Amino acid sequence: MAEKSFAKRIQDAMGERAPKELTGGLWRNIERNHIYKDKKYNFIDEVYPDDCDAKGQFYGEKIEYHNGAAHLNSSQVMCINFFKKIFEKDEWNGILLKTLKSVGVPIVSGKIKYAIFEYVPESKEGTNFDFYVILDNNSCVSFEVKYTEAEFGGISVDEEYPDRYKRKWTNVYEKKVRECPYLNCNQGEFYSEYQINRNICLAKEGDIVLFLTPRANDAKGILRGRKYIDSCTSSNSNIMNIYWEDVVKALMKIIVNEPELMDYYGKFKKKYIDIL
Repeated sequence: MAEKSFAKRIQDAMGERAPKELTGGLWRNIERNHIYKDKKYNFIDEVYPDDCDAKGQFYGEKIEYHNGAAHLNSSQVMCINFFKKIFEKDEWNGILLKTLKSVGVPIVSGKIKYAIFEYVPESKEGTNFDFYVILDNNSCVSFEVKYTEAEFGGISVDEEYPDRYKRKWTNVYEKKVRECPYLNCNQGEFYSEYQINRNICLAKEGDIVLFLTPRANDAKGILRGRKYIDSCTSSNSNIMNIYWEDVVKALMKIIVNEPELMDYYGKFKKKYIDIL
């Protein structure tokens, strides 16, 4: 028997732990025990935000929840579950930067001015950041969040428009790569790690680009992507792999005297991290 993938192992384990009366949602017309019947149950406090703006009014868009938002292993919902609580009270906002510093992210100074879910900075280019923070010194921290995905996003052949990516390189990415302080690559190299390089090429000097995954995720595509990110980090420390296990461990130490946060993130840890 073939060994289960990381995603399948987590789906099965989550399904076994989830309340049976709330699960059994459909996927391809089949009931699954890792899918809630209502996506609200996938949120730690059963409250899901409508607005992309978690702090401040910067973007003004509504969150478009994925078709899989009711799946316990949804990385979109995991991302929102993790970040939204910190922005419920202004006095908690600094906890995020403290946590990132604790896991080695080179944030020198600044306070969070804006925080945004599902942020698309340029509609023509189209990159969607899972979470995006703008500091009061105008530097930015972007997050690409994965949980059980098997890889970072790549390109796919479009038979109707076979020259689609060549044209987009010429019309969009060639100039962005040339101007980006963190990238030096040609068209082929850019598309070989498409999603990773899309995120990086939108960064300006001083911005930080983070790729947040579980260390336990051993999918070949994720491992390949991390290796590439590490090669970028070797020449610029503002591009980093960070890991869910480390981030949550660091956070729990920082919030030890905050009972409300300890309760919330204790539930987050039990749901997403302890199961790894």
